Amino acid sequence: MCSTCYSRSRAPIVTPQELARRRTPTLTTMSFNFSNFTKDLKSLGDKLGNEFNSEILPFAQRTSRIVQEKMGKINVDEISQLPSEYLELAERCNNIEKLYKNVLKVTSNYENESYDYPTNLQESFTDFGKNISSRVSNLSKATTPAEAQAALINPTTGEFKPPKTLYHALARATDASVLTNKSPENQDDHLVKALDLYSGGINKIANARLGQDQLITSKFNKPLSSTLRQLISQSNNIQKKVEQKRIDYDMARANLSSSTNATKEPQLRVIMENAEDEFANTVEDAINIMQNVLENAKPLEEFHELIKAQLAYHKVAAELLGAMVSDFDKLVEENQKKSDANRSSRESGEFDI
Repeated sequence: MCSTCYSRSRAPIVTPQELARRRTPTLTTMSFNFSNFTKDLKSLGDKLGNEFNSEILPFAQRTSRIVQEKMGKINVDEISQLPSEYLELAERCNNIEKLYKNVLKVTSNYENESYDYPTNLQESFTDFGKNISSRVSNLSKATTPAEAQAALINPTTGEFKPPKTLYHALARATDASVLTNKSPENQDDHLVKALDLYSGGINKIANARLGQDQLITSKFNKPLSSTLRQLISQSNNIQKKVEQKRIDYDMARANLSSSTNATKEPQLRVIMENAEDEFANTVEDAINIMQNVLENAKPLEEFHELIKAQLAYHKVAAELLGAMVSDFDKLVEENQKKSDANRSSRESGEFDI
């Protein structure tokens, strides 16, 4: 190969100085990245500083003021008094909130099927699944289709599910079919008849209790919870805002009165006047909001629904128990006559073979 061709095919020679120059970043690139970083850092610092000045610092100052007021370190005349109309409305709203929360702590138990079910009462699903006729009997004793479904059937799986209530457990424990299998020779037994009457009546009372619970949940618990969440929360929020504006105004007054710098007094006066306007406007808004809350809260109507649900249940229970007492009176009398006849037969020496 000729020397000319050989020289063209070889790669150009790179000196060590050129290689070092290529590997070294330019000063322009470095200064650009550092500049962006500095700008971002400054922006973040400004943002944190603004948030501190607008939120954290005022909150700390208000908290300090509240503590001083509660400790009696602030004179009474330095604490702004709220209008009597506002105070009356706030008290009424707060009383409704307290009432609803206290009642719901109790009535929320109606949403738990087993609230009256003894924890020491052990029952096995297997025991109840052995007797198919018992299931049919329990279904026939329900007063409405909804009660039958709620009492006996799991709508998602169709699996037999005995209700975990005291009266349902009592009805199952006294089911004559489980004890005697209703054999023909036991059909006239007074105890079997009595158990049929009692178990059937108690089961109906138990189903009526489930109906009561559903009514209380839908017509009392849910409306009360909705009122607390949607209405009473408005009252709470505006009361907090009023207290915040009141403290801001009182601190602005205190800063103006304690100022010894004449050049700052005009600015402090403007701050105080603005705080006074905000305080007055917030109090006016609060009065309107709390009036609306009291107009739309319906405690009388809601407690009326609670009473109606309880009455319906207890009325059914009273009627069924009263009927059972009458039936048992007859059974006890018939059983006594039968016992007397058997005793007389034994005393006379007459025996049936």
